[in-house]
Amino acid sequence: MMYVGLVFACFSIALACWLIQKMVAYAWSRYRRSVTEHTQTSLSELFVFIDTTHLWPALCCVAVAMGLSVWLLCQSLLAASLLGALTLILPRAILTAALSRRLKLFDTQWPDALISIAGALRSGASLGLALKNFADDAPTPMSQELSLVLREHRMGLPLNQALAELNRRMPTESVELVTALFSVGNASGGSMADILERLSNNLRARQHITGKIGMLTAQGKMQAWVMGALPLAILGALSQIDPASVELMFFSQTGQLLLGAVLVLECIGIYWLQCILAIEI
Repeated sequence: MMYVGLVFACFSIALACWLIQKMVAYAWSRYRRSVTEHTQTSLSELFVFIDTTHLWPALCCVAVAMGLSVWLLCQSLLAASLLGALTLILPRAILTAALSRRLKLFDTQWPDALISIAGALRSGASLGLALKNFADDAPTPMSQELSLVLREHRMGLPLNQALAELNRRMPTESVELVTALFSVGNASGGSMADILERLSNNLRARQHITGKIGMLTAQGKMQAWVMGALPLAILGALSQIDPASVELMFFSQTGQLLLGAVLVLECIGIYWLQCILAIEI
C-alpha cells in the first residue's frame, strides 16, 4: 500500500510539474508575441519602420547579461532576477512614454495649424488643398499625420474616414473636435474659417490653463521624486558610515527581502502621488 501511495505521489508531482511547465511556456510565448506586436505597432505610430523579428532574442540576451552581471557583483539572485525582468519590461515602457510625448506635442501644434488652415480657406482654397499646403511646411508630428491623412484620401479613402483614422491614432479631445469639424465642413461645404479660428483660440486657452496647472503642481511632483530618492540617499550615506551593516542588506536573505519590499512600496507611493497630482481638464 505504501508503494501505491508513493507511485501516486510521484505521478501527482510529475503532473503538477508538467502543468506548470505548460503554463509558463504559454505565458512566455504570449508575452513574447505581445512585446513584438506592441513594439511593431508603436514604432509604426512613431513613423519608425524597422524589422522587429530579432527584437525578442536580443532582449533575452541583454536580460541574461544584465542578470549575470548583477549576480557576479553582489551574489544576489533576487536583484539579478529583478533586473532581468526589468530589462524585458523596459522597452514597452520607453515606447509608451515616447508615444505619450508625441501625443502631447501633436496637441500643442493644433492652434497654429488651425490658424494657417483658416487663412488658406479664406483665400479660396478647398479643405484638402489647405491641409496639403500646411502639411508640406508643418513640423513633426503634425506634418506626418496630415500627410498620412491626405495619402489615404488620394488612395480612395473618403476624407471623413481618413480623419476618423487620425482620431483613432491620436485619441485626444482636441483631435476629436478638429476631425469632427473637418468632417462636418467637408460634408456641408460651408465656410469654416471663422469656426476654425474660434476653435484655435479655445484650444490655445485650454493649453494655457493646462500649463498653469502643471506649473502649480510641479512642486508636488518634485516632492514625490524627492521622497522616492530619499531612501536611496540614506542607504548611500549608511554605506559610508557603517558598511558592514549595509552589506547585510545585500548579501543576506532577510535584507534582500526588505530591499524588495522597500522598492515595491516606493513604486506604489510614487504612483499614488502621480495619480493625485494628475488633474484632468
